[in-house]
Amino acid sequence: MNRGKLSVGKILSQWGVVIAIAIAFVFFSICAPSAFFSVSNFVTILKSISITTVIAMGATVGFSAGIFDLSFASLATLGAALSVTFIAWFGMPMWLAMLASAGVCAVVGLINSLMVVKFHVTAFLATLAMQFVLDGVILTYSGGSLINPKIDSASGWTVVREVPDAYWNMGKSPYIIIIMLVCVVVVELFLNYTKYGRLLYMVGSNPGGARLSGIKVGAYITMAFVITAVFSSIGGAMIAARAGTVQTTAGTSFLMPSIAAANIGYSLGGRGKANALGTFAGAALIGIIENGLYAMAFPYYSINIVKGVILLLALVMTAYSSKGAQE
Repeated sequence: MNRGKLSVGKILSQWGVVIAIAIAFVFFSICAPSAFFSVSNFVTILKSISITTVIAMGATVGFSAGIFDLSFASLATLGAALSVTFIAWFGMPMWLAMLASAGVCAVVGLINSLMVVKFHVTAFLATLAMQFVLDGVILTYSGGSLINPKIDSASGWTVVREVPDAYWNMGKSPYIIIIMLVCVVVVELFLNYTKYGRLLYMVGSNPGGARLSGIKVGAYITMAFVITAVFSSIGGAMIAARAGTVQTTAGTSFLMPSIAAANIGYSLGGRGKANALGTFAGAALIGIIENGLYAMAFPYYSINIVKGVILLLALVMTAYSSKGAQE
């Protein structure tokens, strides 16, 4: 009898996310079949979670190394602003603008790691401070207004080049979905099938033990910060491509969904750690529920309540899974 209970508990703790996705899918398909159950709506769901998933991939790498980076949402806004304006205001080719934007974000990641590794500031506080700095930098760069790459900026920059269609395509189907899936595969392979990914997990689970084993903990923490920043830059470019403009707080709305997706996916398959497939599953669960609630005409101002409850349940499952692994 106890074995049966333990077996059910183990299944729920390890595959609760997948079960929840299946239940939500069936529930909304029955309750709102015309609005929810269609191929076009499934594509819409994938589009809606694409940016969150890409940004969350960076957070997943950070969590795997045991760091909580609060600045990644502001980095996404910076990436959005720089990638599109490097083309429109500075005349850079698209590939160079993307690389330059990722490079600037990577430098911010390096500064974050410097504060944590060299000056021993906790990651939470260091990145919280960086979040405020980045918000100020973005406001200053944009002149405190919306960035529209088709018109001159309030801060004095003039349009010298039209943004190519290839850039705008990053925000459209199927490209936005393909970018998301590629990022998920890359992070999954990196964390689980490379030496560097496995060592990141070691650093995150037991930094003291990793240090005693000869692992350069500081270098791997730096790597995690930089990778987080680069994925934020990619997600930021997708934000700009999808919206056509860049608000000065464009990335802020992706902070909590990305954190929630990464945490929801911790327990997938009993891994008990941040992982790319789990994060994708977490983002999918949030996307399905949000889309389904809209399909049922659920009040939009109450949807965050449901998201919060989902995150709490996910954290309980993660804690249960971790406890079971230790026993």
